[in-house]
Amino acid sequence: MSPVILLLKWADMKQTAAISALFIFVNSLSGLAGQLTKGIHFSPDMYAYVAIAFIGGICGAYVGAMKFNQNILKYLLAVVLIMASYKLLFTNA
Repeated sequence: MSPVILLLKWADMKQTAAISALFIFVNSLSGLAGQLTKGIHFSPDMYAYVAIAFIGGICGAYVGAMKFNQNILKYLLAVVLIMASYKLLFTNA
């Protein structure tokens, strides 16, 4: 989604990062709710992982919005997209 928003110039880099973060958050909540409605129970460790991921997301959002400039965000997005492309093309996951 992020590359499309950037290529079509619908938003700048920081706005795109915010939109993507919100989409990922809502998508993750939907998946978690779906799993819980199926009766799947999480171990106590899983709750810790969710809390750590949430705190990491908040810290990442702050650093991305307040500390990094547009060029750093471009390079970080490029690295993430390259890693995702590699995984998609060369692994069975």
